[in-house]
Amino acid sequence: RKPGTQMRPILFHIGPVPIRAYGTMIFIGFLVALRYVLVQTQRLYANPTPKQAREGKAITPDHILDMALVGLVVGLIGTRLVFVVLHWGMFRERPIEALEIWTGGLSFIGAPIFGFGYAWWYCRRHGLSFAAVADLVAPGFSLGYVFGRIGCFLNGCCYGYACSLPWAVRFHVDGEVSTLTPPSHPTQIYAAIMSVFIFAILHRMLHRPHRDGQVIVMYGALYAAYRFVNDFFRAGATARHVAGWLTEGQLAALIAVPLLIYFWMRLSRRAPAGEPKALS
Repeated sequence: RKPGTQMRPILFHIGPVPIRAYGTMIFIGFLVALRYVLVQTQRLYANPTPKQAREGKAITPDHILDMALVGLVVGLIGTRLVFVVLHWGMFRERPIEALEIWTGGLSFIGAPIFGFGYAWWYCRRHGLSFAAVADLVAPGFSLGYVFGRIGCFLNGCCYGYACSLPWAVRFHVDGEVSTLTPPSHPTQIYAAIMSVFIFAILHRMLHRPHRDGQVIVMYGALYAAYRFVNDFFRAGATARHVAGWLTEGQLAALIAVPLLIYFWMRLSRRAPAGEPKALS
C-alpha cells in the first residue's frame, strides 16, 4: 500500500453527495454512546425508590433521549466554536469556512463544556440530579470518543510528529492530497486506544458504590492525563506550544487537575450514592 492511502476522508458517494468519514464516525459514536447510556439507565434506575425520586434520580430513558438529541447539536456547535476561536488564523481570510464542520476541525473540549452545560440546564428544569446524570453519561462519552478519533484518523487530522516506528503513518498535510507528511505518530489511534481503557474504568466505577459526581470527575481526570501525554506526540505537528514546552491541551490539563482534585475531595465527604450496584 502506498504511503498516505490509509487516509479515507470520503467513504463513498451517494450520487453527487460525498459521505465523509469524519462526520460518519462521529454519528456512529453518538449512536453507540446513546445506546450504552440508555441500557445503563434502564439497569440502574428502572425502579427508582422513593429516596431516589426525592434526590432527583428518577431518571428515565426518555430524559436521556431528550438530552442527547439536543445535546448532540449543542456539543458539535461547541467543539467547532472552540476550534475556530483557537485557530482563528485559519479562518480570518474566509470566515464562511468556519461553518464547514464536515471537513473536520473540532476541539473536543467544547463538547463537555457546551454539552454538559445544556444537560445541567435540562436537569435543573426537570428536577433531576445533574451529578447522577453526568455519571451515567461519562462512560458513554468516552466510548463515543473512540469513534470520533477513528474519524480523525480517516480524515487525516490531529496526527503527531515524524517518527520511524513500524506503525508510523503518512498523512495529508492540511487536507492536501498531493502533499504528505513524513511517517508520523498516528496519535488519533493512540487516543482511541486510551479511551477504550478509560471507558472500561468508568463502566466498572459506575456499577460500584460511589458518590454522585465521582464518575464524571474521574473521567475529567483520566482525560486530562491522557491528553497531557498524547500531546507530547502531537507537539509541533497538530498541537502548538503556547506556554514554553506546553501545548494548549497540556496547559488546560494542568489547570483542570487541581480543580478536579478539589471536587473529588468535596464529593468524598458526602454519603455514598445509594446501595452497591451489581456489576454488569
